[in-house]
Amino acid sequence: MENQPLKLSLTASYSIGGRGFPAAFSADMPPITGPLPISARLGASPRKPDTVSISFNRLALAAAAKPKQPPGKRTPSGRTPLPHPKQAPPVLSPEEARASEAQGAMAAPIPDPVEAPVSPIEGAAGVVAAAAVAGSAVAAGQSEPELPPASTPVVDDLKVQNDTVPREALLSIETVSKSFGKLRANDAVSLKLYPGEKHALLGENGAGKSTLVKMIYGVLQPDSGRLVLDGKPARITSPAMARTLGIGMVFQHFSTFEALTVAENLAVVLPDRSLSGIRKDVAAISKEYGLAIEPRRQLSTLSAGERQRVEIIRCLLQNPRLLIMDEPTSVLTPQEAEALFKTLDRLADDGCAILYISHRLEEVRGLCDTATVLRRGKVVATCDPRKETASSLAEMMVGSVIERPKKIPAYVGSARLEVAGLSVAATGGQALHDVTFSARKGEILGIAGVAGEGQSELFAALSGETPVRKHDAIMIDGEPIGRFSVTRRRRLGMAFAPERRLGHSAIADMRLSENYHLTHNALGKTDSSAREVREAFDVRAEGSDPFAGALSGGNLQKFVIGREIVRKPGVFVVAQPTWGVDAGAAAAIHAALLELSKDGAAVVVISQDLDEIFAICDRVAVLHRGSLSEPQVASAVTAESLGLLMGGSDANVVSLAEAGA
Repeated sequence: MENQPLKLSLTASYSIGGRGFPAAFSADMPPITGPLPISARLGASPRKPDTVSISFNRLALAAAAKPKQPPGKRTPSGRTPLPHPKQAPPVLSPEEARASEAQGAMAAPIPDPVEAPVSPIEGAAGVVAAAAVAGSAVAAGQSEPELPPASTPVVDDLKVQNDTVPREALLSIETVSKSFGKLRANDAVSLKLYPGEKHALLGENGAGKSTLVKMIYGVLQPDSGRLVLDGKPARITSPAMARTLGIGMVFQHFSTFEALTVAENLAVVLPDRSLSGIRKDVAAISKEYGLAIEPRRQLSTLSAGERQRVEIIRCLLQNPRLLIMDEPTSVLTPQEAEALFKTLDRLADDGCAILYISHRLEEVRGLCDTATVLRRGKVVATCDPRKETASSLAEMMVGSVIERPKKIPAYVGSARLEVAGLSVAATGGQALHDVTFSARKGEILGIAGVAGEGQSELFAALSGETPVRKHDAIMIDGEPIGRFSVTRRRRLGMAFAPERRLGHSAIADMRLSENYHLTHNALGKTDSSAREVREAFDVRAEGSDPFAGALSGGNLQKFVIGREIVRKPGVFVVAQPTWGVDAGAAAAIHAALLELSKDGAAVVVISQDLDEIFAICDRVAVLHRGSLSEPQVASAVTAESLGLLMGGSDANVVSLAEAGA
């Protein structure tokens, strides 16, 4: 039988956020009568928020003399790309189709071709070049040649042009405003979120970030402006409605029930699933994403970091297409944060849009594609955070240069807090085993560790919330206090600031003046007030005496820390002091802790933020599975060595004598 001319069929597919879609158009080339030169421009076109890159990734040969491809055959990659279940792939408009036609492409179905072997050469250039070689050989009546190995050079004059098409925003926020009395939390805010985009929302405490995302999630309603979802105006009236629309949110203040287990908390928002099914799902997600949690544990026994994992798992179980995260890494270790970033990358690759709120600017630079900056309720900048520095982003947020406090070596005197052989039995959490350390006059001692390793239990033992059996296991200025109450310890000069602001440090439904007296009343202190704390620590809120629940997370944290520091305690134990606060507030809190130690107090900082540990601490110890490592001089250790201790491995210990302290 006489050989018939072969036809080369070119198919172009496209991707959004790293997720591929089926072909949107094709082009049939003229019959091949000899060698066919094919060229392409090397390298992908730049990815922009309003475009999607199209690359040629499939070349096929079709001949009348050969049978059609059997139906259902998969692509050479072994899988057929599918769109996200909650989002259909875009379709070319008539105008776009006509534009493609003018360039030599036809918006028509592709005949079932016989696929050429796939080149191992990566990228569009390798595929095009390999297909051209194969096409020339078959046209000449030869057997199909072997494809060149990956190391073989390909022609360098390839010129297949990448193209772009506009992409539609998943969610558009159009001139949205929201006020609370005279306070304008959001003032004509506009921004767009695209499928597969990781978009940071930045701003100092009280800038309006939480208010904006609460309107997206249906907790609040805008006073003016509108939300446009999938190209249509949307009025989201409740979180339940937001979830049905594919919007999930991880709150900074956890929306969980203390008396329920992990699985029962998840069942509240997943009423169509059984508890046994939820437990299995939690186990699967925990294993897949590295978010280990026991579904039968009661929420009241979990640390802040573990509660954060529950919130993230709750959202993942809902398969969101827009995920809002409000300070998700505030109480996560670097290892936990890195695992979270991989999870977010995978979600974005699947087309999920991520709206990410964080005051950790280095992680924003490493994770996000776009950043919108709010200041006092208004959008003041939109940028690519990867092209900025952490300092420049911080200056956009606050409108001025931030002066960070520097640790100055101070005189270190005798021990003011001594802990010797402290052991606490497990009561739903982590037991403590023979914990021993001291904090000296003029010193800041850091205690690092992964969430759930005994930090909450240690804080409760030091504060008196959990009395210990050995009265002399804890001593203040030489006096045993192991069985003393919280109030009695405060009268001896101790002060405490727990990691959980609402419900532990402060009561949401009480005014700041009332929250102030919760820790000052038993001491008979009358020389300061809540108003003075607000002025000294720049605590911003509407009204002369607002409810604690009306404050943003960072402003409430400044109030909680300031409330204790104004007492000038001799020993101050604080957990996660800068959790969820902006760069300016963190600098103010660090400066206050440094000043307190300079005045002769012994400060114990329980923190999962290693940057914070190195910034303000004189010595550091690591808590792992209820056991405390020997304290080391902070300036003589590295993050890597601390990471080994946090993971349970041994590391070289630098003593005070070796460090010359």
